[in-house]
Amino acid sequence: MVTNFGDQTPLRILKDWLRKNVDKGAQCPVCEQHAKVYKRKLNAGMVRSLIRMYRVGGLDYVHLPTTIGSRSREEGKLRYWGLVEEELTKRPDGGRAGYWRVTQLGELFLQGGTTVYSHARVYDGRCLSLTGTLIDVKTALGTRFDYDELMGS
Repeated sequence: MVTNFGDQTPLRILKDWLRKNVDKGAQCPVCEQHAKVYKRKLNAGMVRSLIRMYRVGGLDYVHLPTTIGSRSREEGKLRYWGLVEEELTKRPDGGRAGYWRVTQLGELFLQGGTTVYSHARVYDGRCLSLTGTLIDVKTALGTRFDYDELMGS
C-alpha cells in the first residue's frame, strides 16, 4: 500500500524540523547524531598563518607541517573563505598529504585588495554561507599584530 503524503512526507517533516533547530544544535530524530551549524570567525591566528604560507610559497603549494608548523591549527579553515585550497594528493596510507596553497583571492586579501566576511557558517566540515561584516586583512589581524611587520621580510 502506497500512501500519498504530498510534499509533507515523514522524512520531509523531519528534515524541516532539523533545519529549524540546527543553528542552536539538536539531535537528529533520524540518525540521533548531534547536528549543529557552527559560526567560525576569521581570526588573527588564521591570518598570521595565511601570511606565513604566502611568504614561504606565494601561490605554490607548501607542506604545512614542515614549512610553517602548526601555528593556529586552523589553517585548513581558511578554505571556508576561499583563501586557501588543499592539494588532493593522498599519502600512501590514504591520509591527507598536508599540502596547501594560498589562492588568488587569498593573495588579493593579503595585499589589501579585497575584503571578506568575518564569519563562516559551517556544518559537517562544509561552509554553508559567509556572514557578518566585511573585513580587511588589518581588521582580521586586530591590534595585537603589526601588518607591515608581518608582511615585511
